[in-house]
Amino acid sequence: MVEYDVVIAGAGPSGAAAARGLVNEGFKVLVMEKKKLPRYKMCSGIIFKKSQDITEKHFGKIPDSAYVTPNFLKGVRFWFLDGQCTDWPFSKDGSGAPNVWRSEYDYWLISSSGAEVWDCWCLKGFQDSGSHVTVECYNASDKKTGRITCRYLISAEGSKSVIRAALDPEFEKGVKWFVAYQNYYEGNCDLDPCFYHGFLDSQYGDVYSWFSVKNDLQIFGTAVRKGIKIHTYLDRYTEMLKKRFGLKPRKLVRKAGCLGNDMCSAGRFYLGKGNVLLAGEAAGFLNAFGEGISCALSTGLFAAEAVSRGIKSGDNALAIYTELTKPERRQTAVSWKLGAKIAGRNLMPL
Repeated sequence: MVEYDVVIAGAGPSGAAAARGLVNEGFKVLVMEKKKLPRYKMCSGIIFKKSQDITEKHFGKIPDSAYVTPNFLKGVRFWFLDGQCTDWPFSKDGSGAPNVWRSEYDYWLISSSGAEVWDCWCLKGFQDSGSHVTVECYNASDKKTGRITCRYLISAEGSKSVIRAALDPEFEKGVKWFVAYQNYYEGNCDLDPCFYHGFLDSQYGDVYSWFSVKNDLQIFGTAVRKGIKIHTYLDRYTEMLKKRFGLKPRKLVRKAGCLGNDMCSAGRFYLGKGNVLLAGEAAGFLNAFGEGISCALSTGLFAAEAVSRGIKSGDNALAIYTELTKPERRQTAVSWKLGAKIAGRNLMPL
């Protein structure tokens, strides 16, 4: 049986930040990632100012290999029902925000964390005895199984958390789900590639519809409540982009989908239980219009601080984490109120 101070499930920004914080305090940390690294992540890939600051402070300068063309985006351009638009700049000086591939950015983060990383390993189950946590896992590639003991377990799994569902099945029953889907096409479009475009028209989706450019790929998608036929909305949205903005999709390069839930917009955070903490989307942290990197990094670092203090002082790590995340929970709530004001209607997350 392998022993660690902390096991982290998930190698995204929240997992990487938690790992970095704990390794810096001298703890033995294992990160388990169910996919092969570097793994694809459906995301705008915009690194907002808060995320930039945290990244540079704890990891350093984002490598050139993570950037796409255009390297920086000026801001978000919201389009309304009447055809008018409004711009929300990413920076006061016009420098914009880094535009990256999440696969490369995330891989750099976790590789820089200093933790031991196992990719293609899935969490099968766990048992919190009070003094330690026993984790059962298996390798998705060669079907090997393993058992690990640790003092704390951190879920950084994203919105669909196996750990959260096991900790509180009743809570999980109340979670509402949404499906997001997007296409990547070779082609061209008249929309300004230096902006991330959001369309706030409910005929194209339940949340909002989006358009961006990365390395000349035309990327566009939408989101709807789970159970609704998303392609009806996506087809309608695609036709609008063709007619109004000259979208000319040629070759489909990738199509992707993911699940999101309403924990963030409903203010239903789940921070953990016993010696198990949740960070990032697993805990319900996601800002309006789907921005989640900043709160993932922040809560990952908070989880690391709480666990570190819990191990060193014997204090209750979950209580410490609950206190540390108060500002982030308030910020999440404020972002959704602002998002609803911009959209002129209630919003649901990606």
